[in-house]
Amino acid sequence: MGWSITRISQEDNQERSAGTVKKRKKSLKTKLKIKAITLAKLRAKERDGYICQKCDKEVSGRNCHGSHVIPVSQDGRLACDILNIKAMCTHCHMFWWHKDPLAAQPWFKSKFPDRWKYLQKERIKNLKKGAIQISFYEQILEELG
Repeated sequence: MGWSITRISQEDNQERSAGTVKKRKKSLKTKLKIKAITLAKLRAKERDGYICQKCDKEVSGRNCHGSHVIPVSQDGRLACDILNIKAMCTHCHMFWWHKDPLAAQPWFKSKFPDRWKYLQKERIKNLKKGAIQISFYEQILEELG
């Protein structure tokens, strides 16, 4: 019997529904990255006093998001930089920051001009650096810890 993408997908779905598919183990680098970003978000929320930087409402728990200014996908090194993270309520983060990035970035630039300049300089520096190594995340965790 021939193998096709459809057949493999069907078998994968059957295994998932039967609970026999094992999750892939995360690499040490991935685990350190998640831990570093989580800690950086916590430090940024503490710095901002758990106040949404857009609407100035006090936020806590799941309603308090650590929102990146420069997306992780655009600069992985800035993902762990607390100057690249701001506290936001769920509403402002999901329904304003992500829905209207053309308005969001200029807002940040005008509210936090020094941070904006810093982030732009760091992005340029980071373009010249190679791939992120495990030691980068270890250093971040030590600094934020």
